Amino acid sequence: MLQPDFVFRGHQAAVNSVRFFGDDRFLVSGDQDGVLIVWNMLLKRQLAQVKDAHSAAIVSVCGVGDRTVVTQGRDNKLKVWELDATEFSGRLDLVQSVDVDSINFCKFAYCVWDNTVWIAALDDAGSGSAFLYSLESRRKVSFSIGRRTRMKTSADGREDSPMCLGIEAIADRRFKLLVAYESTVLQCFEISIDTSLGTYTAECTGSVTTAHVEPIMSLDYDPRQQLVYTCAADNKVCCYSMDEKSIVSAAAPALLQNAGGSDIRRFSLGAKSLIAVAGWDYCIHLFDDSLKSICSIPFHRAGLTSVDMSSLGLASEDQISDETVRQRWNSRPRWLVAASRDSRISLWDVASIISS
Repeated sequence: MLQPDFVFRGHQAAVNSVRFFGDDRFLVSGDQDGVLIVWNMLLKRQLAQVKDAHSAAIVSVCGVGDRTVVTQGRDNKLKVWELDATEFSGRLDLVQSVDVDSINFCKFAYCVWDNTVWIAALDDAGSGSAFLYSLESRRKVSFSIGRRTRMKTSADGREDSPMCLGIEAIADRRFKLLVAYESTVLQCFEISIDTSLGTYTAECTGSVTTAHVEPIMSLDYDPRQQLVYTCAADNKVCCYSMDEKSIVSAAAPALLQNAGGSDIRRFSLGAKSLIAVAGWDYCIHLFDDSLKSICSIPFHRAGLTSVDMSSLGLASEDQISDETVRQRWNSRPRWLVAASRDSRISLWDVASIISS
């Protein structure tokens, strides 16, 4: 059976989210107890920790650049942290806090345009209100993405909630926002912001009922190929193609052996793609760009919550001063990382997985 290259064991509770940042030199993770950890990937040790980063579970984390960490908690707060780090030590300082609706676990999404980081998140799930937030200007713009209603049963219709988001900047102050709903509907919005007038427009440009039969749990968007990947509480992994504004067509879904995917991520491997799904069945599920199964990797003792892959960014002399260490780091393998409810984070060599 395949074994990970390394296992991170610093959390005492279920790890809900994990992401690489800083050209892979850092890994950030958040857990069910609200603990936030940044790891030094050169040493594979904790670099900084905040035990009470949130007063409830952390549902999502990401890192932007070398110094910015963003977290979302079940305490309905989205927080921005500044990482002050040397090669061997660091600390996290809270610099911004924004109200967000995390009641239905819908995680924020972000994109970068012209050196500006834009966050998309829910303002009020009950009314279908979302917002865009600029980390640089600290400006928050709210708009409606609606609530869809499923086909009425004999009892009554059921209101629907946004479950996950994806965002891409398509021009200055114009964004493509993807929203997946509890009813399995996937919609695309075009958001335009006029900062001089303080106005915005939010137009739904496309909508499709996906092949899923249970709520969509995660989506990922490949802007180069204009493909949207989704996983859900069922056993289907889906792919949808888009044109500039709308969702056009669907590929035949792949099937997991067991129902439930928490997180789906698409990664480039040269001219090809690798699709990774964090399974409720304790496995990492890998697919190629045609959604053909590559393998399922069992290791963890509880359901997986999050997956990510390193970027192979090169470190400079300012980042790693020792030349021998820097050369070794710059020749590192491509990593896949998975977080689990068993409180562990596993690190895998992608080349070893594919060749096995």
